[in-house]
Amino acid sequence: MGFTTEREYQHLGEIFPIIIALLNSLLVLLVIVCSGLTCVKERFMSPIETSSTGVNKTHFHPKHSLLFLGTDKGTVECWDPRSRECCATLAVSESQNITSLQTNKILELGVGTESGKVFLYDIRSTKPVLIKDHYYDKPINSIYFCDSDSDNYVISSCSKSFKIWFKETGKPFTAIESDEDICDVAWYEGSGMFFFANEGQKMKTYYIPALGPAPKWCWFLDNLTEELEESSENVVYDDYKFITSEELESFGLSHLIGTNYLRAYMHGFFIDMKLYREVKDIVNPFAFEEYKKGLIDKKLESQMTDRIKVKKLPSVNKRLALRDMHKVLN
Repeated sequence: MGFTTEREYQHLGEIFPIIIALLNSLLVLLVIVCSGLTCVKERFMSPIETSSTGVNKTHFHPKHSLLFLGTDKGTVECWDPRSRECCATLAVSESQNITSLQTNKILELGVGTESGKVFLYDIRSTKPVLIKDHYYDKPINSIYFCDSDSDNYVISSCSKSFKIWFKETGKPFTAIESDEDICDVAWYEGSGMFFFANEGQKMKTYYIPALGPAPKWCWFLDNLTEELEESSENVVYDDYKFITSEELESFGLSHLIGTNYLRAYMHGFFIDMKLYREVKDIVNPFAFEEYKKGLIDKKLESQMTDRIKVKKLPSVNKRLALRDMHKVLN
């Protein structure tokens, strides 16, 4: 079982079909070793033989023309296609398949494993700079780097979740959990738009404005985002007092209905706290004195209850009654 791929070369002006006899899971075009003559004659160059039994993921870095191979032994092999030699081998995790690879700039490398962990490396060192765990124990299927002027993010996904986190600290920025298993994530670079290939019937599309503007062919999303930001209202009324319609009438403020001084809510209104206190002081100037008097009365009542209550002595044999009372108390 095989498949056919087509590639157009501008300098030749033709499209050449390439028939591959075996069913492969990965296809990477290496521009530096792909010549028009090789494609026309449909020839394969001699294969690269790795030290592992299988290769799960490949990634070509166009900056320094290196080919990274993620193996089933938990290692990443770095090959130079020009000399066809293995430059270095990075041991990421023993007995863990490498399921995702991504590079950023010149020296940054992101590696995803089948246990749901993302390792960030500086290719000059064998020790990871940071390790991020998805906590789902599912293989990482995609990794992207999003560097902006303000913050630098890493985008990673597994079959259960899609996460964006800060590259320096690993702290989460946002996350999306999918009901259907996520097979792969495609990011339209330079924007905040993502496409989820999943086990559902339709592809899911997400737009995160904080990561970048919408693509030119989808410009209406920016307008929609601006409208949502303008229409959003602050529903937290920390500096307001809620009063009912009856209280509003008792204060003589019914004429303020419909103005900016009152905000209608449910069966009453929110009024500015400063205005509420001023109006209450005018309507009832002795409110504080009444409040103060009530506190004094409550305090006196509490003191009275703490006293020992003396029963009324009988008119006959008072001395005998007093003696009996002292015996009981002692």
